[in-house]
Amino acid sequence: VTATFSLVQYTLTVTKGGAGAAASTVTSSPAGIDCGATCQANYARNTLVMLTAAAGAGYIFTGWGGACTGTDPCAVTMDAAKSVTATFVPNWTLTVTTTGNGTGTVTSTPAGINCGADCTEIYASGTVVNLTALASANSVFVGWEGACSGTGACTVTMDTAKAVQARFNLNNE
Repeated sequence: VTATFSLVQYTLTVTKGGAGAAASTVTSSPAGIDCGATCQANYARNTLVMLTAAAGAGYIFTGWGGACTGTDPCAVTMDAAKSVTATFVPNWTLTVTTTGNGTGTVTSTPAGINCGADCTEIYASGTVVNLTALASANSVFVGWEGACSGTGACTVTMDTAKAVQARFNLNNE
């Protein structure tokens, strides 16, 4: 009598989505997934597989779907066949400058711009950024130029690189 035993294995399938899929990769530890090239691998039952996403140049990783969520490295315990999606979208730079003979700051929601000090931020494609101008003492906010205009709210949808200028003048001008 001969008894043959084999380890139970389950398939992990990774799909890359979004405009940056072709330029980006997902790799696994232990080895097996190197997606670019190999987006599917078999793992022994109860193996903990860590997936790491790396966005290609000009793209940003926006998150996992399927057996994982969020943007941290994906941990999958192979107790069944599993599927994971990694999404990559273009990233765009928003640049804010202050002009005029006065002074002030510009901040953003979501966070990233705090201009005086940090006037450039990279945002994922489709991100809606709200900019707020705050004049310093003895200055007044005069208005927006570039991707925004007027003196009201400045809302920018990041579908390409954008530049916004905030003009501050001295109170006496």
